Amino acid sequence: MIPRRVLLDRLDRQVFDVLVIGGGIVGAGIARDAAMRGLSVALVEQGDFAGGTSSKTSKLIHGGLRYLEQGRLKLVAESIHERSILRTIAPDVVAPLSLLLPIYAGTSRPAWKVRAGLMLYDLLAAGRGVMRGELLGKVQASACEPALATDGLLGAGSYGDCQMDDARLCLLNILQSVSFGAVCLNYVRLRALIKARGHVQAGAVEDIFTGQAYEVRARVVVNACGPWSDHVRRLSDPAAQTRLAPTKGIHLIVPRLAAHGLFVEARRDKRPFFILPWGDHSLIGTTESPLDGPLEALRAEVSEVGYLLEEARRIAPGAALAEKDVIATFAGARPLLAFAGSSNAASREHVIEIDRFGLLSIMGGKYTTYRRMAAQTVDSVVRLLSRSVDRCLTDRVALREDAALMSLARWQAVTDTLAPETTARLISRYGIGCLWLFRLLEQDPSLSKPACVHHPYLAAELIYAIQEEFACTVTDVLARRTRMAWSPCHGLDVLPVLVGWFERYARVPHQRMAKQVDAYCSFLGRAKASHPTMGLSSTVGRYMEETLTPLV
Repeated sequence: MIPRRVLLDRLDRQVFDVLVIGGGIVGAGIARDAAMRGLSVALVEQGDFAGGTSSKTSKLIHGGLRYLEQGRLKLVAESIHERSILRTIAPDVVAPLSLLLPIYAGTSRPAWKVRAGLMLYDLLAAGRGVMRGELLGKVQASACEPALATDGLLGAGSYGDCQMDDARLCLLNILQSVSFGAVCLNYVRLRALIKARGHVQAGAVEDIFTGQAYEVRARVVVNACGPWSDHVRRLSDPAAQTRLAPTKGIHLIVPRLAAHGLFVEARRDKRPFFILPWGDHSLIGTTESPLDGPLEALRAEVSEVGYLLEEARRIAPGAALAEKDVIATFAGARPLLAFAGSSNAASREHVIEIDRFGLLSIMGGKYTTYRRMAAQTVDSVVRLLSRSVDRCLTDRVALREDAALMSLARWQAVTDTLAPETTARLISRYGIGCLWLFRLLEQDPSLSKPACVHHPYLAAELIYAIQEEFACTVTDVLARRTRMAWSPCHGLDVLPVLVGWFERYARVPHQRMAKQVDAYCSFLGRAKASHPTMGLSSTVGRYMEETLTPLV
């Protein structure tokens, strides 16, 4: 990978066709699309790629079954179409998932409505469905998912959608945009928009690590900041009206509750939420509530955790979930367009707006349709540039370079030291990037061991994240390049050696690493929902006392 200082220098010296502000999934998709069409692209993100909303999702790529009863057939059809594309271009991070929609006495969706919804869902899929929906009786539903409460159970709808690794899908878009020539940098904060002759022509940015200021010049500036979009719009036009009404949603990570994904209705307020398999754990969420603090500091509150635990216990009583069982929580803001009435009925559509100073903003939407949102945004950029460029090909080009291009014969000495399933996993996850991993393992065979006894990730994979996947902090590695932060050990066992790898392979000064460790523990602290009885609190406290004090 090109060194960060070289990329920062390019930001300052080059005039780009387009500057993208925001490195969440939409910004990453825009950078990929624009670079593939031959435009010169710069992208800056104030935190890590997918560090905000784009890693705080329910991990679903879905058609939006519940939007059918709101009459949003166009949105559902569009989402199903995009789901099919993502299954094709990113099969290793977007995988089919079987879901059940339990029907209980007294719920707002009787069996006939569920049956009708599933039939319409299949009809809109037009052959692109994951699996055909069907209505199961009580006995069938219980046999299919023994974890379901049987009291009042009438049956269940069975259907298919897709599950994804949200942070990795975003990263793959970034990495491919870079391979097409884009300059993408995380931890670069936008300070101001610079105008000339009444038109936005540059962004004044700052490298968060050094405080160094840069001016990024571009013919078109795109605001793809999700819930932060209104703030950026006002940097261009202080009189800009509010266009977004972000809502807060939380998720819980708990021990595995059910084999299938469950799409259920809360008894307390009739809100739909999910209980989803997520590796060895279950993901429960999401809530939806008004924002009550800064977007950068959202966290799950005790009352929100209690709400989800209460509803999950009702659906899967055998697990007897308690607060102590919560491994971690996370909270994010959904970038909804301003709405009136209930947030449950708020639009998931998106809008593209060009203000009087030429700033182009893409707002609203949902993760599933990010590729289409990006394509429409780049179409608008091309019109502003009055350029003739290649058409969008993001629906046809795989997001990861094909592993079939590489020859394993050259690396047999390396692969012979790995379990066959490990080699297969590495090829599936990294594609042709395995060449870098195998070269590193050839140089240092000790890196072929798991970085942590609780996880399958090899030591070499964490170093790969640092050197080739833009991981700048320990939180980047443990929370987004891997899932270690969201497991019972929270990545704490590997933290000291990870610090050493940053110092060795990225030349990060020890003093800065001490601050990173502090920041990671604060990150974990926000994941414990401010409750002293939750297991994470004592784990972090003990670790800080025994391990971090000598380090810092």
